[in-house]
Amino acid sequence: MSNPKQSRYTAAPTPPSDETLRRRYQEILAVLAGTQTVAGAARALALPRNHFQTILHRGMAGLIDGITPRPAGRPAKPAREAELEAENARLKAKVAAMEERSAMVDRLLAVAGRVASGRTPLRPPRRKKSPTENPDESPATTTLEEVRKMREYGLPVALCAAAIGVSSATLRRRLARTETQRRPRARPPDPDRAATARAILRDTHGLPGATSLAKMTGLTRRQAAHVKRDECRRMERERRRACRSVHVRSPGVIRGFDAMHLSAAPSRPVVLAACDAAVPFRTTLSLAAHYDGPTVARTLSIDFDRCGAPLVCRLDRAACQRTDEVRAVLRDHGVLVLHGPPHYPRYYGQLERQNREHRAWLRGVDLGAHPDLDALLDAMRSALNGSWARRTLDWCTAEQRWHARPPLDVDRHDLRHDVESRHRHLVARGVTSTRDPDLAWRLAVEQALASRGLLEINNGVTC
Repeated sequence: MSNPKQSRYTAAPTPPSDETLRRRYQEILAVLAGTQTVAGAARALALPRNHFQTILHRGMAGLIDGITPRPAGRPAKPAREAELEAENARLKAKVAAMEERSAMVDRLLAVAGRVASGRTPLRPPRRKKSPTENPDESPATTTLEEVRKMREYGLPVALCAAAIGVSSATLRRRLARTETQRRPRARPPDPDRAATARAILRDTHGLPGATSLAKMTGLTRRQAAHVKRDECRRMERERRRACRSVHVRSPGVIRGFDAMHLSAAPSRPVVLAACDAAVPFRTTLSLAAHYDGPTVARTLSIDFDRCGAPLVCRLDRAACQRTDEVRAVLRDHGVLVLHGPPHYPRYYGQLERQNREHRAWLRGVDLGAHPDLDALLDAMRSALNGSWARRTLDWCTAEQRWHARPPLDVDRHDLRHDVESRHRHLVARGVTSTRDPDLAWRLAVEQALASRGLLEINNGVTC
């Protein structure tokens, strides 16, 4: 049984009194009790009768006021105090509005001065867009509100655009977009016609445009556009849920190999890059005059001798990577070869992204005037491996993760025998394709590595 709730009310303390005050208090109580007259009490206390009567009346008035019932809640503020607080709040809001207007005028005068002097054109020059920048992204709401206030003051669009640092066309487009978003949405389409449009999009994989859907189903063009947007988004989510993502659990299992041409350098040499598939660690960055089979075989042999041979080497379908010399090097080191599907460069997306990093690192270097390109590649490899802490590596560098890799205790002969057995089984089951002749071998390699805990295959991930 729970304890009853204790009251937090605290009684007022008893007022202190000496003997004289106690005697006067007793005389007042005697008068109130009717055992003493007012005149007798006044004589006993040596006070005038009128003065004693006034004290008695004041005490009775205070007692009655204290015991009179009042409405619940906090007592209301006096009317005068409430008026003064409201006036103070109004004056503060007015002062803030005047300060905001004054700051806006100062900014406009500064922009107008730069425009008048020619330092800031009314239409800024076109700048190169960043790969991560969205050109249709709207500015902050506060900026658009300031622009609307500028327009209310009668300022032209060109001056408002210069004040926020965009072109007039961009400002007009953003203002029009916000006005469109405030409008009520169009009426929903007919369910049967919308279902017909979705079926058409499913059959054609989302190829028809909004106008074509409107003509075929009787929807308005805007309704057809909304239906296509929603259905294409749903189809893309279904595709992503059906996709698989392969993650290499440990460094040293799979190594990729690719080439990158240096167009800005004399004689257009080729950079041959070998990189681990688990961490972005460049094991080799070498310069070659020709991109042919002997060069690829020699580079792979040097890479395996220096950084250890992986279990699998991922190569593209270039002719120079499918020669007898390359196969001999891989066979001597006990490395399985893995080719991606034809005409599917995304299978080698890891090395393609790393080549983009290579081009970005070399962008500020004059390759034609550099005396030693080999030393330059060594410096790039050291910088990208040991000086870049990545979030995907728990803020470690690729070199730190590479040196902390566990040893691979895998029998290469047993692994090859397992892959060949799985490959024969898949071919016998009919897992072949004329467009992708290496499909069964690639699946056999993935299954053999996954069974040993070296690969992790996830379904329904973003790809």
